[in-house]
This record gives sequence, structure tokens and C-alpha cells, in this order.
Amino acid sequence: MFRRAAVLCLALSAVGFAVAAPASAHIDPDPTEAQAGAALSVGFTVEHGCDGSPTVQLDMRLPEGVTDASPDPLDGWDGSIDGDVITFVGGPLPDDVEGTFSVSMTLPPTPDATIYFPFVQRCEEGEIRWIAIPTEPGEELDEPAPAMLLTGPAATTTTVPASTSVPATTVAPATTAAPATSPAATDVVATTEVAATSSVPAVAVSTDENGDSNTGTIFFILSLLAIAGMGVYVYFRSRSARAAAG
Repeated sequence: MFRRAAVLCLALSAVGFAVAAPASAHIDPDPTEAQAGAALSVGFTVEHGCDGSPTVQLDMRLPEGVTDASPDPLDGWDGSIDGDVITFVGGPLPDDVEGTFSVSMTLPPTPDATIYFPFVQRCEEGEIRWIAIPTEPGEELDEPAPAMLLTGPAATTTTVPASTSVPATTVAPATTAAPATSPAATDVVATTEVAATSSVPAVAVSTDENGDSNTGTIFFILSLLAIAGMGVYVYFRSRSARAAAG
């Protein structure tokens, strides 16, 4: 009798373990600990489907403070991000096959803190909601959210050198190039103006206000020259006549 009871207890324990094993499996991040503020790729391994049904979609909410997140889907899957939700769609991933889905991100710069990645695993039939967050340390949960411990000190950013190099590159050439262009333009304008103004008087002297030539003045001078010529002619002619008579 005792022997039969012992065998029955062992059989029930084995069945109970086989049923509970899939339910007790967790989706833990890899790594489970990381330096606060570090940039890294975090893997989330799905160990089974939903009571035998294959997985076709995963929705994960990023913790507050995570930045620069980018999904890295498996072959046959698509990854996208909408706000703070990462979504993987594809597969299907069979119930008895594990699959690791990775997300590149920069962790929050908060050492000695635990962050959680609430995760909904959707299958062809049913879903598992890995969203439970413990209210006290060591609390056992049926479907806990993946958790990561951030360690210190916080990683330093690498964007400082980039900001210091900008003024040296962009400001100096701009300030030196401007003066070289302005005097040249000024010289061209000045030369053009001098040439234009110097040519104006040469034209203005040769014409009167109405654009007519000084014909009257020239005619008067020619008349005087004609009168003087006549006087010279009369003088020499009379002189020649006196010489012939004598």
C-alpha cells in the first residue's frame, strides 16, 4: 500500500512539474546587469509559445529614460518602434523553439536602480503578458516583466568633443573670407565711377546746352580773318602800283 502511494505521488509530481515548467519560464534580458548610461544591445529570449501555439508578435515597452532604441529582428521578422514601444512581427516561432530578440539602446544614467521591460508575447492562439512588477524584493511572480539592474558609476557621454570642434571649423573661415571680397567690390565700383565722371566733361565742352555747335562764334572769326585778308591784299596791291609808276 505504502509503495503504491509513493509511486502515485512521484507520478503526480512529474506531471505537475511538466505542466508548470513552461509557465514558470521567464524572459530575462541579457545582460541582467549593466552600467547605468551605457549604450549596448540587450537580448530577450522567448523560451516557449502559448500552450503549444507558436509566437507571431512581441510588444515591449521601454523603461523611462532609455534613449536611442533600435530593434534588431531575427530573420523572418520585422522590427519597429512607436514612441516607447518596440514591436517584432513575423515568424511564426514554434512553441518548442527559443528565439532571442535584440534591441540596441542607451540605458538611463541612474545607478543602483532596477528597470523593467513589460513584454506581451502574442501567439496564433492566446498570449502571455510578461508585465508583472514586484512590489517588494524577492517577490515571486507568475509572469514577471524582464528586469535589469543598473550599476554605477554612470557611463560618461561621448558627445562633448564634437561640440568643442564646431567653432574652430566654421567661424574662422567665414570671418576671414568676408573682408577679402568687400574691398574688391568697392574698387570695381570706384573705378567705374571715376571713368564715367571723367568722360562726361569731354563731351559737355564740345556742345552747348541744346546740343548745337558754336557756329556763330566760328563764323564771326572767319569774317574777321576775311576782312584782315582783304586789307593785306589792298595794301600789297597799292604798293605794287606805286612801284610800277615810279
